Amino acid sequence: MRISDRFRSARGVLAPVLAVVVLLGWAMPSGLVAKKVLALLVLPSGAVWLGLIALSAWPGLRRWPRALAILALVAHTAAGNVWLGAWMVRRLEAPYLARTDGGRFDAVCVLGGGTSATPGGKAQLGPAGDRLLVPARLFSEGKTPLLVASGMNVTAAEGSRSLAEDTALVWRAMGIPESAILRSDEPRTTREEIRAFRRMAEAHGWKRVGVCSSAWHLRRVERLCAEEKWEMVPVPADFLSTPVPPVAMYAIPQARGFQYVQKALWELLGAAGG
Repeated sequence: MRISDRFRSARGVLAPVLAVVVLLGWAMPSGLVAKKVLALLVLPSGAVWLGLIALSAWPGLRRWPRALAILALVAHTAAGNVWLGAWMVRRLEAPYLARTDGGRFDAVCVLGGGTSATPGGKAQLGPAGDRLLVPARLFSEGKTPLLVASGMNVTAAEGSRSLAEDTALVWRAMGIPESAILRSDEPRTTREEIRAFRRMAEAHGWKRVGVCSSAWHLRRVERLCAEEKWEMVPVPADFLSTPVPPVAMYAIPQARGFQYVQKALWELLGAAGG
């Protein structure tokens, strides 16, 4: 290939990439945000995105390889798009946006998943830690005398880990007395947790029971409760569907977008698989 041909090929590849970078930088409301755009573009997801743009525009690429490159570009863009992810989780959270936690409960049951472990194995609040904070607030406000923790992590490094015990440890550190905490360590799935809650409610004669989980997860929780013929009150926590501003940096595939899209698809798969 002559030098002139190589130059034209390089120009054909770099032109769309540079156009995207310049357009995104120009659309930013401030220099600080423009720096964030550049940072996102050099991180792995952004770099892969630019690479797919370049590959899709590669001169002389045959039709089918180009079509596959464009398909991969569209899939990567959609999978990490914050606007799309926020829209998907908002649809899941919509029934609970205006819900208040008024009234009094005989007990509030909390699904596992609100904790994680430090490298030393100690319990700590996880990304969905609001699941623990909302019931703790209800207890401190006198709206429930009992909190129920549940769950068993079967994929932990040590083989299994009681999420119920982790939750109870965090609650005790917040000043909630041991006498106000019940645990159900055996359930490994949401369905098993609901069944355990129902049995505990029947055994203790609880009439009004709240079930707390992430708002994007509660539709599936309510469906499982209906299948178990058990009536409960959903207590939403850990909302993700805060409005995303129309800033061009969110067009770049990034961790927040991947998180939202994956959570929404996870719920769809969970509903389909029962």
